[in-house]
Amino acid sequence: MQVHARRRLCASFIAAAMASSAVAAEGDLDTTFGAGGFRLSGILDGYASLTSGMAVQPDGKILLCEGESTSPTSYDFFIARFTADGAVDTSFSFDGHTTIDFGGNSDTCSGIVVQPDGKIVVAGTTTPDQSANSDFAVARLNSDGTLDTAGFGNGTGKTVVAFDLGGNNADAATGVALRADGRIVVAGSAATASNGLDFAILQLNTDGSRDTGFNLTGRVTVGFDLAGSSNKSDAAQRVLIDASGRIVAAGFADHGLPGGLDMAVLRLLPNGQPDPDFNADGRATLAFDLGGANGGNTDQAVGMMIDRQERIVLTGAADSSTTSHTDPNTANLDVAVARLLPDGSPDATFGIGGKTVIAFDLAPNGPDYGIAVHEQGNGRLYVAGTAIGLQAPPAYEYATLVRLLPDGSPDTSFGTVGKRLYDFEQSTPSGQLFHSIAMQGSKIVLGGALNSVDITHIDFIVARITDDLIFADSFE
Repeated sequence: MQVHARRRLCASFIAAAMASSAVAAEGDLDTTFGAGGFRLSGILDGYASLTSGMAVQPDGKILLCEGESTSPTSYDFFIARFTADGAVDTSFSFDGHTTIDFGGNSDTCSGIVVQPDGKIVVAGTTTPDQSANSDFAVARLNSDGTLDTAGFGNGTGKTVVAFDLGGNNADAATGVALRADGRIVVAGSAATASNGLDFAILQLNTDGSRDTGFNLTGRVTVGFDLAGSSNKSDAAQRVLIDASGRIVAAGFADHGLPGGLDMAVLRLLPNGQPDPDFNADGRATLAFDLGGANGGNTDQAVGMMIDRQERIVLTGAADSSTTSHTDPNTANLDVAVARLLPDGSPDATFGIGGKTVIAFDLAPNGPDYGIAVHEQGNGRLYVAGTAIGLQAPPAYEYATLVRLLPDGSPDTSFGTVGKRLYDFEQSTPSGQLFHSIAMQGSKIVLGGALNSVDITHIDFIVARITDDLIFADSFE
């Protein structure tokens, strides 16, 4: 089963900017940014996933992290920085990007955050050899892109942590967050002795050592075990710290049928124990089950935010396939958004029973994903992601943006019935997605990736769009 919905993306530079209308509408590219509203920055034979990361510094500079190939089967962390106006930032590691090698066969970055002092924390996964064995990997950079060897990771600027519960020992980190005191929280999944996966949470001290005040070892694993068996795949995709210092991790839980997943949320107290005020045991799941009793029902959360009322907003994909399957990339997936109340119950004022689904339907059975979500000051939601236009190769994927009203219904004043498509390479079939959305002052910035059909290299996408409203003060 492909539990992380990862995909390899490759691209070549484009020669011309997208055309813009004489009067900019909300969601149009901001032509004062980059080249026509966006910037592409290519790296050879790269790797990107739905859990790749973006962060915006207080000075407006934009950071993206993914993976760069060093051989046909090997990757290093790749971090790039752009100026506030969308140019490559040559003050960052001289040429605007840097790589980090953890000494493994494959190192892929999936999360990035900026500390108040300007240092940069990146997290992901390192695979030491050709086996499935992998570990959590965390590094800290100085603001100029050099490793923080003076204060992190015993003089290396890097740390690697294994859960090693058993099975193939495949531990994968997919998100990172910072506590107010500087401690680092990393979330993902850990393989179990019964060949399943559990949510895995790691907490580090500011120097990169494991925080033994957090569940004694700095590590927590939690299984949802919906099918009554511990050999199922439960994995976190995103992690946040709420206003009370609790850890909130979102992803998916395996409900036992072939390919079947539900959205899943875990909330832990600051000491690492499950929060009894969240659905009684710290765990909550949401099933869309659009495919019916015999459907694929591969529902998962990929993105998350916590709004001003401490409600948890999730986005990802809901599966309307009427037959079961084991590969989400062959499923009929639609953008899914859900909202939970602070106690973990579905918010009945949002959509239908706390859930809403948005279909692009660019092609029969074309998978559509919501990957990141952000709230405007008036409570409307932006959901960034991807939609596939052709099921058979060569596929054409568009980066997408959806805007919803506070009740979860489409905002028909935005795009076409609340939806917009973005095409950054119009000449050839390609894969394009937005994996991140953030504020740059009062402006909206989107991070993503693009690949062309020739499979030669990947481009980062960083774009800025127009919007009439300032975003809310929420956790994302």
